[in-house]
Amino acid sequence: MSKRNHLLLFLSILCFLFCILFLNLFLKNRYSNTCREQFQQLTEKMFQNEVVSSTLNLHYTLEHPENYGITNYPVTYGDQETVSLVSYASPTSGDYLRVLSGISYDSLTDSDRLTYDILALYLDSAKQGERFRLYYEPLGPTLGIQAQLPILLSEYTFHSPEDIQVYLALAAQTDSYFSSILAHEQARSQAGLFMSDENADAIIRQCCALLDLSEEENFFLSVFHEKISQADFLSEEEKQSCISQNAIIVSEHILPAYQLLAEGLAALKGTGKNTGGLCYFPEGKAYYEYLLCSSTGSYLPVTGIEKRICQQITSDLTECRELLKKYPSLSDSETLFSSGEEDPSLILADLQEKMTADFPTAPQVSCTVKYVHPSLEDYLSPAFYLTPPIDNTQEHVIYINPASGYSWLELYTTLAHEGYPGHLYQNISFDAENEPIRSLLNFGGYTEGWATYVEMESYRYAAGQILETQPLSEEEVYAAARFQAAKRSLLLGISSLLDIRIHYHGFSLEDTERFLSELGFFQSTAASSIYQTILEAPANYLKYYLGYLTFLDLRSYFQENYPDRFDLRDFHRQILAIGPCQFPVLEKYLKACYE
Repeated sequence: MSKRNHLLLFLSILCFLFCILFLNLFLKNRYSNTCREQFQQLTEKMFQNEVVSSTLNLHYTLEHPENYGITNYPVTYGDQETVSLVSYASPTSGDYLRVLSGISYDSLTDSDRLTYDILALYLDSAKQGERFRLYYEPLGPTLGIQAQLPILLSEYTFHSPEDIQVYLALAAQTDSYFSSILAHEQARSQAGLFMSDENADAIIRQCCALLDLSEEENFFLSVFHEKISQADFLSEEEKQSCISQNAIIVSEHILPAYQLLAEGLAALKGTGKNTGGLCYFPEGKAYYEYLLCSSTGSYLPVTGIEKRICQQITSDLTECRELLKKYPSLSDSETLFSSGEEDPSLILADLQEKMTADFPTAPQVSCTVKYVHPSLEDYLSPAFYLTPPIDNTQEHVIYINPASGYSWLELYTTLAHEGYPGHLYQNISFDAENEPIRSLLNFGGYTEGWATYVEMESYRYAAGQILETQPLSEEEVYAAARFQAAKRSLLLGISSLLDIRIHYHGFSLEDTERFLSELGFFQSTAASSIYQTILEAPANYLKYYLGYLTFLDLRSYFQENYPDRFDLRDFHRQILAIGPCQFPVLEKYLKACYE
């Protein structure tokens, strides 16, 4: 064969191999694109299906649903789980999981893999929780649906006449919605899972307090009237018509809903067979393990969590003792922080300024601090932040409960928890609009853990403000701040440990009193209050405290293993960029940032 023929043969083979390679790359790229399209279609469909399952969820998630392909949707409260603070099993979670498992993970982008990892764990957890549906408690004196609903309705924004009509149509369903909640409680009662009489009495008292409000005190009327008066897109005649419609709905549907709930719970009193922790129910321990995992996002065993909490309690106790030994005056250090700027807006501005050394600069948004309506002060949390719609993150609201009787230091650190660098900052630092399905997923360990973590950091910032206004020793002021932070951590740690001891190990009220007494807390009334609070909301303290400890542990891990590359501001930036998720997922993607 001639050299020319050899060359032609070689070029033909080379051309053939190139064509095969090109075809392989083309098909692989096309397959990857197909997988990414399938994943995007799945997450988009999930979002559209789930966000319309509750009109409240839809309203608080999207200001303009039409931009997300949502035009026709039912006006509904959904089922009795929809507006709960803990996400439970969706009937379609198994279907979503099957579709998800059919998508090639390796063909997705890094961003889609993160969402895939989150969804896979979340849906699997939801599937595991299906057998515990009757264990779910939608009611509670502080965190129950009946306590949260007044705030959700009062903060419902009106941008158009359609918004008002949807609100009125929804409010008119309150009695039927509460009827479904009561049916769930009746099923729990028949299964021997009904709440204690103490919790039932507290909820009944709350319902009766709302029913006893005068027309002038009734915020269902006054708040609506105020919002309608500011609706410049309505004529005066239309405003009066809306106010009249709302008055009828409050009288015929909202107040009867609370009356129905109070009477229904009163009828069920005495059917609760368990006045102790979850472990006394047939599957109580297994449910607590599930609840701990699903609500905190931690996959550590209960014994491991308990051990970690004990380590931190010991550390905090040691720090308090050492600080008191060096600075005996710290026993009265609260008075040191009794005088500071009390205007919430100025405190938030101070926090934004002081946090810049430790956290990335926050986007500029507006924040309004409101105070809980007097009729709800005895029943709502000391403070809370309302998450804005993902397509309009410019306006934020923080509620303060005056009944909590905040000291200046408590107000300062609470605003750090709810505002900067806590929930508000966390929310505007993660672009949920690009990942809408993630906005519907609840990761209490991440969100509340972060807010508690930065709350602890804010004690240093509070010390800085005191030094700006008073001629005191810098060393002693910062020591006082460390002491107060350690005390705060200690109290949260003890409450979290008791949560496990009560719900997993069966601590009684007497055991709780003995435990607190050994730690130096001698008031039996305090023990009873803590015990009842923990019975009402299992694992609630753990969202805050275990989440906080996990962030501390992650920070220590990366500081120790990447000393030359670790930067605190960048560490915080990476956490916020990854966004709310389960802690195994957060750890995986944080490690990828350093590798």
